[in-house]
Amino acid sequence: MFQEVVDTSGGCGASFVVEIVSEQFEGKRLLERHRMVNAALEEEMKEIHALSIKKAVTPEQWKQQQESNLSNSAA
Repeated sequence: MFQEVVDTSGGCGASFVVEIVSEQFEGKRLLERHRMVNAALEEEMKEIHALSIKKAVTPEQWKQQQESNLSNSAA
């Protein structure tokens, strides 16, 4: 699993943007993936004001996005 967490609250820890890549997302729709993330962070969510899930993708989807980004930046 790969994850990127960015504190967007200016350092107070109340607002975050996350990107998560996980094999556990295979075969799941986007809403199901977001629910999985929220369930995994249930305790932390009691202290967080806002959580934005920027990406919740499978490793294959992540790979395809990276390859697409490389192709677009080379053009």
